[in-house]
Amino acid sequence: MKIDQQLYEDVMSLATALTTAVENDNDKDYFYQYSQLEKLCEQARKANTAHPFLLESLGDFTLIDEEAIDIYQEALDLVEKLELPEYCASLQLAIAERYRELGDLEAAFSYASEARKNLTDTSEQGLREELVEFMQSLPD
Repeated sequence: MKIDQQLYEDVMSLATALTTAVENDNDKDYFYQYSQLEKLCEQARKANTAHPFLLESLGDFTLIDEEAIDIYQEALDLVEKLELPEYCASLQLAIAERYRELGDLEAAFSYASEARKNLTDTSEQGLREELVEFMQSLPD
């Protein structure tokens, strides 16, 4: 399932606005833009047009780690349902990063290991480098 071009553009526009709000330390604008992204996700869920990219973007801007993990997990479930394995490693690395933030290094390592397995047959060099850097950041 290819992502709808309009949905992609809407998500990218909101992601840009959220990033700008963070850079400008503008909490009011951040929370407004985040609520818009949440609405977009909810609309897509109801219309059965949700896409892992959309959910991953929402997870990326979710401030509470446990909530972000739940959103990423929902995206992983959607990856399986829609048979879009190219999204697995990115989502698994995002979950691993959140678990590291929570201090659950065992879960972080487990998800990072799964991401590594899912990257073996892809050409995602940037994601590979991120994963190597993440794995090196974990204590032995």
